[in-house]
Amino acid sequence: MENLERLLDLYRNDQRVASLVSLLQQPGNVRLQLLGLIGAQEAFVVSGTYLNDPRSHLLIANDKEEAAYLQNDLAALLEEKTVRFFPDSFKNPMNFEVLSQANVLQRTETIDKISSVSSGGEIVVTYPEALFEQVVNPGVLEQTRITISSGEELDVDFLIDLFTEYGFKREDFVYEPGQYSIRGGIIDIFSYGNDYPYRVELFDNEVESIRTFDPTSQLSQKNIARVSIVPNINTRFQRDQKVSLFRVLPQNTVIWVKDFQILLDKLQQCFEKAEEFSKTTMFLEEEELKEIFRDRAFIYPN
Repeated sequence: MENLERLLDLYRNDQRVASLVSLLQQPGNVRLQLLGLIGAQEAFVVSGTYLNDPRSHLLIANDKEEAAYLQNDLAALLEEKTVRFFPDSFKNPMNFEVLSQANVLQRTETIDKISSVSSGGEIVVTYPEALFEQVVNPGVLEQTRITISSGEELDVDFLIDLFTEYGFKREDFVYEPGQYSIRGGIIDIFSYGNDYPYRVELFDNEVESIRTFDPTSQLSQKNIARVSIVPNINTRFQRDQKVSLFRVLPQNTVIWVKDFQILLDKLQQCFEKAEEFSKTTMFLEEEELKEIFRDRAFIYPN
């Protein structure tokens, strides 16, 4: 690990990386082309650039597998920084027949993080098929965000009404996103924007404590002062409330594209396959899948 840190320092202090950072800090839109990078050099250059200029970065790989490798390399180099992965909503890219709830959760969590007011410079790795699907406009998402803070008064009946409106289901115990349960003064909530559910404990109407917990073991993970709960971004919002991922990112985000022509070609392929698949949606049983294609909330190639 010591050798890895030394190698990263060499990239961070390299004159070429310094020139790259200097150009990116110029006003206006700057377009650059980097040539000659092989293997993990991409991750080293991106890491060195981020460490010198820790703003938001979006990296677009050629496919999902390449994106996963890149995210893994960046996470190893930037141990203290969360490197987020932004997948498509389906079990397999460009195969629209089966949704992946894990992917939907990951997409929602990433959008929630990069659009939140407290967000700093985020690093997000993605690929063309994931970009093809639009995401919720940050302004709309902010209006629907449910915030609960420790020490504040909480109207439980009003909270139940909101959960019902947002499509959350009441269960005895929560085990997947979109569920909540109420047992006396304990409220368990599994948001679409978090890996673990929240447990809110009340003293009368006051929030006494909030913590995340493992739904399998019921063991607490960590105490927190404030939670932000978001609904399913795929089904809760209409097409006119959705935008491309690029509209969610901060204006000074650095966007890295592995191959621009491959990006355009894959968006075209996604468009053609989605148009073909949409003709069969009337026969689908899964409502969430129907809603995605009914809205056609996609980025069109032109």
